[in-house]
Amino acid sequence: MPPSPVRFWFASGLLLPGAVTFAGAAVHVHAATGSVPWPVHLVWAWGLLTVLALPLVRLHELERLRAAARGELGPAPVPGRSTLGRFLLLTPGRPRRVLASGTFAVSTVALTVLWWAPISPATGPGTPRFLDFSAYGLATGATGVLVALCLITLSPVALRGPRRFRAAGAGAGLATGSAAVALAAALTTVLPVEATTASSDNGDHDLGAGLPTTVEEVGWRWSTPDGGPVLEVIPARTGVLVRSAEGVALLNTATGEELWHYRRSGEYAVDMQASPGGNSVMLTYPARDVDGDPAHRLVVLEADTGQESGEFQSPRSALPAHYQHQGEFTPLLHRDVLTTLRRSDGRTSVAGYVPETGRERWTYEPLGDCARRGQDVTRHEVIVLLECDMDIMTGERGGRGAVRTLHGLVPSTGTWLWHTDVDMSAPGDDVWIHTSGDGHLFAFAWASDGGTESGNVLFGRNGEVVARDLPGFGGPTGHEGDWLFTSDGYLTWDDDGDNGTYTWRGLDGAERTASAGQTPSGDSERRERIRPVPLEDALVTADPRTDGAAAESITLAVRPWAEGEEQADDAEATIVDVALEPAEEGPSPDDQDEEWVSLHGAPRAVVLARPGSSEVVGLV
Repeated sequence: MPPSPVRFWFASGLLLPGAVTFAGAAVHVHAATGSVPWPVHLVWAWGLLTVLALPLVRLHELERLRAAARGELGPAPVPGRSTLGRFLLLTPGRPRRVLASGTFAVSTVALTVLWWAPISPATGPGTPRFLDFSAYGLATGATGVLVALCLITLSPVALRGPRRFRAAGAGAGLATGSAAVALAAALTTVLPVEATTASSDNGDHDLGAGLPTTVEEVGWRWSTPDGGPVLEVIPARTGVLVRSAEGVALLNTATGEELWHYRRSGEYAVDMQASPGGNSVMLTYPARDVDGDPAHRLVVLEADTGQESGEFQSPRSALPAHYQHQGEFTPLLHRDVLTTLRRSDGRTSVAGYVPETGRERWTYEPLGDCARRGQDVTRHEVIVLLECDMDIMTGERGGRGAVRTLHGLVPSTGTWLWHTDVDMSAPGDDVWIHTSGDGHLFAFAWASDGGTESGNVLFGRNGEVVARDLPGFGGPTGHEGDWLFTSDGYLTWDDDGDNGTYTWRGLDGAERTASAGQTPSGDSERRERIRPVPLEDALVTADPRTDGAAAESITLAVRPWAEGEEQADDAEATIVDVALEPAEEGPSPDDQDEEWVSLHGAPRAVVLARPGSSEVVGLV
């Protein structure tokens, strides 16, 4: 192919955005996963080889031009020529053809593999299509680099020529490469997202504060945009977060007005998690990694405004259908860090990741051979429960599982703050750690096999013991659900046949009671699927009544507290009947084996929802 200054400068202009995009995507993937796909190494290696080989190819071409000018080209070697000169003259055009053929072969192999993840059909649970820009960046950048190399190797380099041709070629190449990268970025980061944000009022909001003293009636209703099901509801500092099939929204719990929403076209979040102080919310989407395999994408948003803080692949990915909070796969969200337990090379460690990028920030490795038992986060600390074969401070060894230790870490740095060994009746006892509803305390509880022996401890900041062996602690939901306790007290349930009594036990010793019928447990015999909401002056409970109609009727009872020795009078309860419209066809909660509803205390309202319905109701 004859030399062309336009083609050469076009290839040079195309090479710049291609190489920059390819390098940036490779660095991002390596930082997130610790490795890059093998075609990335192939492209870099062949690119380096091509750059080194082109001067030799050009030397071959110049040698032939000089020989042709002297009339020395012919079938026989020219006496007196160097070995390299004779070789180059005997192989007219062959070095460039070899280099060009190799570049085409490398391009075919590398681009087939790199473009497979972006264009392959989605498979796996939820048929995820969510793919971040890194996969497109690798494929688009490699395409720019390899196309440029193919153009350069096809014909002799033409550095000379009219200046306007050189400028036009370089400009066209640069514009083409930049446009391709911009289009890939738009397809992955801008076009799939439909979101609104809210301005911050800069108020001093606190999770758990601003709850009404009591409620009397339905104040507002909110329906999902497309009639899809509500999947999850979590109180936040300035309202309530609602995850539905369409995305997540923050509702003003005084009026039911939507403050902001975040949705992704064709995708739905399989999990929503709020930080202990309600500052941030993290969504988990089934996705694919750069190899096209199932993965998790995490999207972190500011809970008050809906502004996106970060979006990245989960540091440890489980299958999208099996998302777990206290295992090694799922990071827990804190305002300053994502943290997860992991085990590598026979050792358990705790890793912290930057919430904005997902890159590892710190690692905490305790001494000894430790097995992970659980973790949680409070507003101020990362809490880790480990089972070790030695005391981590003294080095004294015991039998496997002889030492169970709670560790408190600084979220932003992973620095060790405190630790305490915990004693149980036997090494095989079940253990739990849970953070309080307001995020200030955490509870450690254990129970022997069969439940004949149990114990509990409430810890505050820096491992301070706030209370120990609290009677009835863990109900009404027991160890199977969210525990109803805050830094002020906790709720217990005393069964009395078909009825019973709720008691709010303050950590200062004060008690308030409310009589209530026990909520149906369902076929699985799980206790109290419907969590009551304790307010300052009353307790709100819910009882679903399915009468065969399209809408589900839920009876809410607002029962005033009886102080001290007073007997709770159920006749004083305010009854509110609420009908929730069923959702249109769509995803449903994983464990919805029976009818159930959820109640949540939020600023200025109690929020009612039934995951699977299309409505959220606010009681004021």
